[in-house]
Amino acid sequence: MVAARSVLCPVVVGRERELDVLGRGIDEAAAGNGGVVVIVGEAGAGKSRLARESLARAEHAGLAMLSGRSVPEGASVPYRPLTEAFLGAFRGGGRPATPDLAGFEGHLGRLVPAWRVTTEVGIDESPVVVNEAAVRLLGVLARRSGAVLLIEDLHWADVETLAMVEYFADALVDQRVLCIATARLDGAVDTLARLRRHPSAIVAELSALTSDEIERLVVAALGEASAPADVVEFVVSHSDGNPFLAEELLAGLVSSQVLVHDGGWATTGALTPSVPTDVSRSIRTRMATFEPSTRRVVQAAAVLGRRFDWNLIPAVADVDGRTTVDALREAVDAQLVEVDGQDFRFRHVLTREAVLADLLPPERRELARRAWPAVENAHPDLPGPWCELAAELAEQAGDHVVASERLVESSRRALRAGALATAEATIGRARALAADSSAGLDADECFVQIASQSGKPLDAIAVGRPLADRMDTDEVDAERRVGLLIVLARSAIAAGDLETAADFTDRARLLVENAGPGALIADVEAVAAHVALDTDDLTTAEQVARAAVEHATTGGRPAVACEALEVLGRVIRTRSPEQAIAAFERAAGIAEANDLAEWQLRARQEIALERWIDGDTTGLWETRDLAARHGAMVTVAVMDLSLADIALAAFDRERCLERAQSCVDASRRYGLATLQVAELWLAGAHALRDDTESMDAAVTRALERDPDDPRILGDLWGRVHATRSIVRDDREQLRIDLDRMMEYVAVAPVTTSIYPNRLLWVILHSIDDDDLGVSAQAELQGLTHLQWWDTLDAVLDLARAVTLGRQGRGHDASELVRTGLARSRQYVAALGTAHYINLMVAEAQLRDGWGEPGTVLRPAEAFFATAGFDAIARRCRIAMGRAGEKMPRRGRGSSPVPEHLRSVGITSRELDVLHLIVEGCSNREIAGRLHLSPKTVERHVSSLFDRTGIRNRADLATWVVRITD
Repeated sequence: MVAARSVLCPVVVGRERELDVLGRGIDEAAAGNGGVVVIVGEAGAGKSRLARESLARAEHAGLAMLSGRSVPEGASVPYRPLTEAFLGAFRGGGRPATPDLAGFEGHLGRLVPAWRVTTEVGIDESPVVVNEAAVRLLGVLARRSGAVLLIEDLHWADVETLAMVEYFADALVDQRVLCIATARLDGAVDTLARLRRHPSAIVAELSALTSDEIERLVVAALGEASAPADVVEFVVSHSDGNPFLAEELLAGLVSSQVLVHDGGWATTGALTPSVPTDVSRSIRTRMATFEPSTRRVVQAAAVLGRRFDWNLIPAVADVDGRTTVDALREAVDAQLVEVDGQDFRFRHVLTREAVLADLLPPERRELARRAWPAVENAHPDLPGPWCELAAELAEQAGDHVVASERLVESSRRALRAGALATAEATIGRARALAADSSAGLDADECFVQIASQSGKPLDAIAVGRPLADRMDTDEVDAERRVGLLIVLARSAIAAGDLETAADFTDRARLLVENAGPGALIADVEAVAAHVALDTDDLTTAEQVARAAVEHATTGGRPAVACEALEVLGRVIRTRSPEQAIAAFERAAGIAEANDLAEWQLRARQEIALERWIDGDTTGLWETRDLAARHGAMVTVAVMDLSLADIALAAFDRERCLERAQSCVDASRRYGLATLQVAELWLAGAHALRDDTESMDAAVTRALERDPDDPRILGDLWGRVHATRSIVRDDREQLRIDLDRMMEYVAVAPVTTSIYPNRLLWVILHSIDDDDLGVSAQAELQGLTHLQWWDTLDAVLDLARAVTLGRQGRGHDASELVRTGLARSRQYVAALGTAHYINLMVAEAQLRDGWGEPGTVLRPAEAFFATAGFDAIARRCRIAMGRAGEKMPRRGRGSSPVPEHLRSVGITSRELDVLHLIVEGCSNREIAGRLHLSPKTVERHVSSLFDRTGIRNRADLATWVVRITD
């Protein structure tokens, strides 16, 4: 065959508006304002050409470029185009060593397999964090001058890639990265619809070219100043404004020698309907001019995919290497195939589809029958998309069992990568192919695992129950049957069906007993312990959990040991918090030693929450740091939520604002369920600052999802509005707020929040109610699900003391106050709330004439005065005056007085003197340094001795250093 002259158009025609949009996007990305632009159009409309033009412009501007493509057979490979793009960008290099990627190493391993690490977090970590990992990696690439990421053929993308592109629309707005994607109109419809509504995304839809634009394309493609009028008219009439089809029509005219070049372009005859007028006919015409061996090479290539490994073609087409190369050269000359790096690809997906459409079913099956083993021989482990291609070829070859087996493997890989949506879609295809064949067990078993981990326990049980019956035969390995029953038992627990969970667990235990202990005995016992715990059979739960720990430890199953220790800790925490912490500590140690990051985090979180109950927040911070190091950003957000909660109860404005805002930002970025409560605690931070406008804005956002949710409304009135009323010292409004809180608490699920300001509510009602607060106390006394909360008992003691004081039983009331205060002092995390409760009790003591209110008023005043809550501090000082307490003096010194020193009466000037005593200065030296008389210094030193109970300067210096540390 004589090589035909190329008639590809060398320039982009008729897309000036789209080029301008892309150009501006590139410029803005370089300036730090990235985003997403999606080019949408029918096949052949010029999407890829526009994208390539944009990459060329980006390269000229000095931006980093990376690109990846989705393929029809690649939907079972999660993040395929992203993996291709990053592999190309970092070819031959490892993961960048930069703090920006710290904590995301495990997630990056899902995008770039070569970067996988051993300590990856579990797949229950939000998939959105993988998206954030991609954003951070793009940020590293874009650091110097910006970057452009191209994702082609979004209509074939896997579910995770589609979700990532949507994430980019939010996440790239402050990055130097532009994501360009191409898609057909009939693909990824839901994603495109959401992007069209997104303020930071542009969806540019390509329209058909006009007649004038098609004429310009024809002239440019022919490379002359003008083109024959009949050729222009022919292409305009039959291309429907599609630039690819226009080029194909020109190529068909040239290949059929109806249009020839001899010093200029001219037609050799009439352009009749016999001349190709669509892509299929055009390609068929060109294929007809090939030698049979060349046609077979092109057909074999089409079976392998749009982009194909030419090394496989000799085995598929049954030709030698020389013939293959010669045939590919002819296909390139005929504008069917183009060079793509070291490989080849069909010039357009329509080209490949046209070649395949021209094959008879027996021909296609025969080519697939030869291609499938060629792929598996060349890639024995079927990495990445090769497994999906092998499945497709096996299906085309008529071997549905093998096709199902390959799809099951693809699905398992997606599951291990945390790509649950892709895993679910792929296993659905596998099950359809397997039908009643031997592959059906594998497909159904994999489906049960995916459904269980995807939060669809009922689906898992619906398929798994009959599957367990089908597998109940000696032909199926006992360990495999036990494994299935354990998954089903966990699913039943998740669904709240404890009876079914117990049934599956009993069946698994019977199998283990009949087959010998085996490795899975520990798994069975761990699940059985879960069932017993959830059915409140704590004795059985503890017994079985301890057995599970022992068997898991001796059997080398560290993850199961961690699970069993977690159950054990939860069982014994009501009896012995210290023993519970010991169990969690042991689990954390096992997890750390075996690189089980997820279990280490879970154990540390349990420890942190257990110690938080006693006022120690150190564990929360340590768990947060650990989660950040492992890239567990969801856990980081949860820790921030807890820390904001504590700060709100402690009246720590800045800490509450900082942690709540951090959780809000993470919740919005990662789409977390923590967002509503985070906004609520942010509103609480603004309430502490008495910033009503900011508070109301945060409240509005907190109620956006469900304005009638009693869980949110309970804490809105009990934590946010009540906090503002306290800060303003509006006791009447405080009671209204707390009563509103209780209305919502009454209808909210009992497990969602402890609603801690019920403690304030019961004290207020004990002070003011006609029944002396007895009914309010009885309501809180009946909260059996909060029996573990020692602070509840402590405050109930204070409430009963108020009642006794109102009854004239001052001595008994005073004893209860001493007991309550001793118990509540352990709960130092909520110091602000504790001081306000003490203030209310002290005022009741003053009104009813009993007890020693001054013992709590001075530290309360010191706390609120130091923290800048002037209205509450003033209320404390009024109460102190009524109690006959000496008023605290601020002094004239320059040293700010910490709360713990202010509470014993030390003034700022006395603190100045104290600092110099620590330095070893004499009274005369102090007088000189502070410009005071020696007698005045002597008076300050004497006062310090009186306030502290210390009688010499050395001990005084030691004391102040100790309490400051």
